[in-house]
Amino acid sequence: MRDQDKNSLDENQPPQPPAAPKVLHPLFGTYFSSETYSTKGKDNVITFQHLEAHLDDPVKKTWTVSRVVTTSMDSFYSIKKQTTTRVHQAKAKTTFKDAVGLLDAFEKECKAKPAAFNTLYPDGEAMGFVHFRAFAEREGYIFDTQGKPHARPDAAALPLGGTFAQEDIARANSHLARPADEFDNNGPASKLPNSHFLLDKFTKAARQDDYDTGLAGLRALAVLDRFVDHVAQAEQKLQEYCKTYLELGKGDLIDEADSLLEIASASLRQLKAYGVDTKEYESFVLQCQISCHVLHAEGLYDLMNKGKGDFDSTEAVFKERVQQALDAFKKIDSSEAGHRTLQNMIVQTAEPKVPAAIGDFVKKYRSQRDKMAEKKPAPGHKPPSI
Repeated sequence: MRDQDKNSLDENQPPQPPAAPKVLHPLFGTYFSSETYSTKGKDNVITFQHLEAHLDDPVKKTWTVSRVVTTSMDSFYSIKKQTTTRVHQAKAKTTFKDAVGLLDAFEKECKAKPAAFNTLYPDGEAMGFVHFRAFAEREGYIFDTQGKPHARPDAAALPLGGTFAQEDIARANSHLARPADEFDNNGPASKLPNSHFLLDKFTKAARQDDYDTGLAGLRALAVLDRFVDHVAQAEQKLQEYCKTYLELGKGDLIDEADSLLEIASASLRQLKAYGVDTKEYESFVLQCQISCHVLHAEGLYDLMNKGKGDFDSTEAVFKERVQQALDAFKKIDSSEAGHRTLQNMIVQTAEPKVPAAIGDFVKKYRSQRDKMAEKKPAPGHKPPSI
């Protein structure tokens, strides 16, 4: 048989056994829920119940499923209803797929008895990504006609061995089609300014014919060049840390990057003396500093996960870095939800990675700076006094 025929399709050949199912660990959240259903009993007692799941071990990636039961009844002593909530453990230390399966089975059981159960959310759409189906589909799963979740081998591909309804495919594709930078590996540094903005701010003066004003503009450009150089050096330190953090003792690279960003901040204060509005760039440096804390925390967390180094001392530095990241992040987003997102991102990231946008900023600035140098001649000699 020719080599090119070995892999050709042959309908007479028995089907090959499917490959081992792919497993995706959720990156974008640590909690999801089913729809809530209500039942009405005697004496106007109404019971509401739903299943919910949360990540109970971020290292082993296990989940706990709970049944939340809320009972509301008339009170003998008050016109208000007496309401209590009790949480029952359904399953602990289970996989993500099993947790999703439990919530799916719960909804199917309730929907099979419409006379007994009334849903509060008819189809879960009002819950957004809190609902387990949307949550899983955003993570790269798709549900077959039996309600079983399958990890997609690629965003554009369907898993082997499943039968999928077209409406389920369309919905999963919609939930998976998120903006590429919405959940950036180091989110706080994702909103970066356009370097052209600052160049325009202070080069207006340099375009005038006045000798002193033109010279001041060039001084400002020189300061800005130093600012970008220090950002570039800090980015190199962060890149080196991400490549070598498993060797232990590489935290000094983070400290060096942080020091370089402090020097960059000093350059911005110099620029203010030339009347340059640096507000957006102060925010940029802050986001880079947050990235220093986040990258170090992610690296330390991975070291603890792999059992490298002294756990207690590594954990102490890890907690310190997380707190530094949270304290700095308050200047950007002081909401509790923002802090939870940042904390979850740190423990769910497989390994530290420098945001590409930092390097892109440096490249874009230098490209624009080169073009400006080609077009803008240096100021001539000051004419002699008469």
